Amino acid sequence: MSRAIKYYEPEHRRYGVANNLQCGYCGNTTAFYMNLKFRHELCVEKGSLNVSLNQQRTQHILDSISKNIWDMISKSQSDGKEIFFCANCDESESVDLQERLIDYCWQMGCPGCEVCGNYISEEELRDLCTECINERNGEITEEDCMYSCSHFDNGLIDVFNHYDITLEDLKKELGY
Repeated sequence: MSRAIKYYEPEHRRYGVANNLQCGYCGNTTAFYMNLKFRHELCVEKGSLNVSLNQQRTQHILDSISKNIWDMISKSQSDGKEIFFCANCDESESVDLQERLIDYCWQMGCPGCEVCGNYISEEELRDLCTECINERNGEITEEDCMYSCSHFDNGLIDVFNHYDITLEDLKKELGY
């Protein structure tokens, strides 16, 4: 039986921590792991196989990682060789620097999404969609939004879900 992945709501994330990591999938900001390869020592003693790590070499590697962790994160992401992963998700979900994820949202004009957790106000959402609905005399579907709204790809659906509003609700309120 597979374990259910926990989703971390924006209000349960650690913000304000310098160089913090965040999983773009589940929102985890607290628990991560590194996929490292250590050289093992194999020894056959009394008919059994013992596997151990060279303690001196391992300690040297761990000290190096702790001193250079932020450089390693940036380098691994730019090289496409991810070594840091979310401890909540499966191994295919890599993480990024939290500041970078939020900066990307702001640069894209994100109205709000699960990654950044900053949503435009409900009033702003209604104003944004009211203008578009009125221009089309209520003849608009969610598929039309997908192709005509500049905010759709940047998280508009997340904002609708956040405020538990649908396009049909907005059209009814406007009399369409």
